[in-house]
Formats: sequence, structure tokens, C-alpha cells
Amino acid sequence: MRLNIILLISTIMLGAGLTFWLDGSQSPSTPTISPQITTEKISGEEFPQFSFVDLNGKMHESEDYKGKIIVLNFWATWCAPCIIEFPKLIKLAKYNPDIVLIALSSDINDDKINQFLKKNPVTEKNFIVARDNKRKITTDIFKTYKLPETIIVSPSGLIVKKVLGDIDWNREDITLMLDNLRNGL
Repeated sequence: MRLNIILLISTIMLGAGLTFWLDGSQSPSTPTISPQITTEKISGEEFPQFSFVDLNGKMHESEDYKGKIIVLNFWATWCAPCIIEFPKLIKLAKYNPDIVLIALSSDINDDKINQFLKKNPVTEKNFIVARDNKRKITTDIFKTYKLPETIIVSPSGLIVKKVLGDIDWNREDITLMLDNLRNGL
């Protein structure tokens, strides 16, 4: 009996040691997740009509912004990449007063958003922050399930780009795209 227990423990220890040794001999391959700019499926589609109420209680209609470049960002305070991206969006709005930036949060209530905004104040008039009540716009209209995600809309009301993930909004390709949209290209 005693010999059986010793053999069992030895087998378990040998198996565990072999597992750790084999796992350690392989180099961990951590995939790097980089933001993607995609135009598949949505590019050229008309920007849908929807309404939302911002955190100040003001009603907005998507069609009110036709004729302007719209940057529609889906985010949440519990989303780490969203938190990293948010100050970049504030900068984008600050240095591009001719665009309308709409940040729709997937948070359940306004309290978390307001706490977040105390640390990341939005003072630009072209930056609208709202909570997407029950994610009706995020999931029902735009079929967005991963955050952050951003949709860029031309002044003519066509969806131009869809950006998946956190991105540096000061990148050369983004600046060029915005300039082209301004110039009607």
C-alpha cells in the first residue's frame, strides 16, 4: 500500500515536472493586437438616422450633423483600450473643430461616465458624450460588440472608415483622410 502511494506521488510529480519543462521550453507567442482600419462591408453605406441624449440632457439627431465630418466612437469606462484612447479623441476634437465627435458609452448608468469625465474633462463644443441606453445604437444599429470601435462619416453622410481598437488619431493616414474629407475627395 505504501509503495502504491509513493509510486502515485512520483508519477504525479514526474508528470507535473514534465509539463512545466515542456511549457517552459516553448517561447510564448503573445499576439500583438494592433488597431485595424477597415472599409469592408460598411464603406459607402449611408450613415443611419438615430437619436440620443447627451449627458447634459440635450437631444441629438444624427441627421443634424449632415454636412460635417462625424467621428462616432463606441466606448465604455470599463474598457481599458477605450480609457487609453479617450484623451486622444479629446485632442482630435480640440485640433479639428470642424468635425463632430460623438462618444457613445456602453456603461449602464451615467455615474461611472461622469466620474471618468472628471478625470478626463471634455471642454470642446464639438465633442458630445452620451450613454447608449441599452446599447441600442451600438449593437442594434451598428452591430458593434467589441470596444473601442469608431466610425468615420463624410460630410455627404456616407460611412468612410471603421476603426477597430485604440488608435493614435494624430497618425498621418488619419490626418490625410480627414483633410481629404474636408476637401470633398
